[in-house]
Amino acid sequence: MNKDKRYNGWANYETWNVALWFGNNERLYNCARDYRRDNGKFKAGTVKDFVIDLLPDGTPDFQDMGKAACYKKVRWGEIADAFNEF
Repeated sequence: MNKDKRYNGWANYETWNVALWFGNNERLYNCARDYRRDNGKFKAGTVKDFVIDLLPDGTPDFQDMGKAACYKKVRWGEIADAFNEF
């Protein structure tokens, strides 16, 4: 059985959670949209750095896990694709 089942259409819960916060929080959404407008398309590495800069302790749902654990399973390429649609 595959441990990494898709979650609400996303690669996994952790990826969905990051996308959810940026898609549903006006401040975070506007930061991602403005960054893309000023810097071009996100790539997996740039989106990871961007998210960690804005939410260094994780999303509010993950803050008790610590940065290393909360972002470990995030599929950054999938997040980059989503942010490039903002």
